[in-house]
Amino acid sequence: MTADLIAGSLSGIAGLLVFLVIHHFWIRPIWFILPVGLMIAGFGGLAAGWSYTEIKTGLPPRPWAALALVAVIGVILAPSILLAQLRQPLINITTGIIPPEEAGRVTLHFVLELLITAGVVGGLAGWLLGHTLRAAMATALAGLVFALGPGHNIPFLGSTPAVGKTPRRGRAGGRSAHGTQTGTRLDAGRRGVPVPPRQIGTCRRDS
Repeated sequence: MTADLIAGSLSGIAGLLVFLVIHHFWIRPIWFILPVGLMIAGFGGLAAGWSYTEIKTGLPPRPWAALALVAVIGVILAPSILLAQLRQPLINITTGIIPPEEAGRVTLHFVLELLITAGVVGGLAGWLLGHTLRAAMATALAGLVFALGPGHNIPFLGSTPAVGKTPRRGRAGGRSAHGTQTGTRLDAGRRGVPVPPRQIGTCRRDS
């Protein structure tokens, strides 16, 4: 059991570091969460390691055990994904801001759709795989960890378009390599103002 707990804790920390690197390049740097994140990831990994200890007798032999665990995580998070897709978006994905008057409703959706479902389904999965109350409790706790870790954005992104990295703002009045105006056109496009088509691909000399 000790080896499983250590492996779980190290895996949680490694997952946090990978997440922060991807977030840095794909969205924006959030390294300020690292100190708190290390504690959460470490304890979360302990919960996952405990769950593995209790249910591993019900898993297929290696290397299929890893695939089975991925499937278990998918089953745990599946109800929250379905619920999020069956309702209207909770937030304006363009701004990413939750108005203060909507905070209570959003929190309720987060708890009911994500945390409760992940805990209940995790407990059922642990009972089916481990056939003990300890297995059910450990996997229910691991389900909450998976919900707060990889699944934390599920309620917020439900029924919304995919989110990509926002292009960097250009300098107003500057010119691109093709001689077209930049900056102000980019800002206008962001605000939804129609931008007249410009000829692209032909260079133009300034007189």
